[in-house]
Amino acid sequence: MRYAPALAGVLLVIAACGDSGNGPSVETVEGVVVEVNGDLEGIDSFVLRTDDGEVLEIVPAPDGDFRFPLAHLYDHLRTSEPLSVGLDRSVDPPLAISMRDADSSAWHAGESHPDTTTGTTAPTTTTVATIASTTTKVPPTSEADPPGVVIDLTITDGSVEGGVRREDARVGQWVTLRVSGNASDEVHIHGYDLYIELIEGQGRLTFEASIPGVFEVELERTHTLILQLEVS
Repeated sequence: MRYAPALAGVLLVIAACGDSGNGPSVETVEGVVVEVNGDLEGIDSFVLRTDDGEVLEIVPAPDGDFRFPLAHLYDHLRTSEPLSVGLDRSVDPPLAISMRDADSSAWHAGESHPDTTTGTTAPTTTTVATIASTTTKVPPTSEADPPGVVIDLTITDGSVEGGVRREDARVGQWVTLRVSGNASDEVHIHGYDLYIELIEGQGRLTFEASIPGVFEVELERTHTLILQLEVS
């Protein structure tokens, strides 16, 4: 028993010597999200199946470098779009130090977006959107706005006036999103993979709410959340 203090001191010295001071060793893994634990207010953990077939439960680091709001993980869960994670395995469960869309380079470089139709160049024209892997009906052309939900957003200096709110729609309803303000960006409707190119801050899009769930709408280039759309 008299050796216990000395042994404890040795262990402290070893631990101190083993700490390089350079922070955790981070590896990058890619895969698909198969489970998300939490809610839109906070994500406790998520499960990633990597390209190598490994299944990992991962906890987002409190000060992680994430290129999107954490609730965007639900979009990855619904669409199986690949996710890139900077992973610290020195703790159990491992920590996500950074996260981004694995295939985001083309989307954020201003290139054309596959299987989508962007918003109009004039705010007075309604764009009929085709959702990837979903057949979307054409809205009535005799009306300025089709029946359904009309959502107006004003974006000034990078943020939405009145704060981020949640809007509801029923499956099968038309949703018309009208954006005004001074933002020079794209509006991205996650899950549906639809985009509105804002021209002098103005843009408009009409689409059929054919996929149930809660979907984030954000400014694509700055990853700023501006709306949550719940389709039920």
